[in-house]
Amino acid sequence: MNNKKYLIILLSLVIAFVFISSQKISENKKDNSGKLYPRNVIDFSQNMLVYIKSELPYKSYIDTLENIDLNKLYLELNNHEKKLAFWLNTYNSLVQIRLIENPSLFEDKTAFFKNNDIIIGNEKLSLDDIENGILRCKKNVSNQNFTEKFKLNSIENRIHFTLNCGATSCPAIAYYKPNLIEKQLENATKFYVENNCEYNSDKNEIIISELFSWFKEDFNGEVGIINFLKKYNLIPKEEVKYVKIIYKEYDWGLKPGNFKE
Repeated sequence: MNNKKYLIILLSLVIAFVFISSQKISENKKDNSGKLYPRNVIDFSQNMLVYIKSELPYKSYIDTLENIDLNKLYLELNNHEKKLAFWLNTYNSLVQIRLIENPSLFEDKTAFFKNNDIIIGNEKLSLDDIENGILRCKKNVSNQNFTEKFKLNSIENRIHFTLNCGATSCPAIAYYKPNLIEKQLENATKFYVENNCEYNSDKNEIIISELFSWFKEDFNGEVGIINFLKKYNLIPKEEVKYVKIIYKEYDWGLKPGNFKE
């Protein structure tokens, strides 16, 4: 009886060990050419953020990203939601890595965002390429061939409440998923505008983040900004047609590791 119980316990331990080990096996797989490729690029982008937040070694994620098969990536990011989730997670990861490894780079904002020293699929990119070329569908970027291939299907102005560039005024970082992206975008937008916009009914003016000023065209100008804020009940919907907008100065103080709780 004792031997039988011992064998059962031993077998249970072996099964548990195999299961745990399988969870720790690299999330990459080899294709026919022998190159590594993520089993699921969305999970990969989320896990990269998890490792960064948890202060775990993330170099393997960078190596995989640098050598990823771009044709496979293009085929896997086959809809708007997947593109959004992958590139939001990837942008936020790359910013955090840059701040971890060399925070002094943040002192030169132009170099920080525009230097094309990021490698994805053996292509050189900048943070500006990802934000403006892919996520904002703009053409004046350093690697336009890349961004034209991977850009969103349409402009989504709510990305501005999800991207974290390392500054104090930036929104907190979350892990974005294609099947939840609409709800996540709404929640992120609602939280940001409610905490960074203040309407004064006596003066008929609203104080909002300077972020709106920089990306005014994504909201169809100031009239569009007012209508946008009405959607989130920051401005009375019916009574007010014109509102004076005051832009609150952005706090560029460095704040790395600002993850959503």
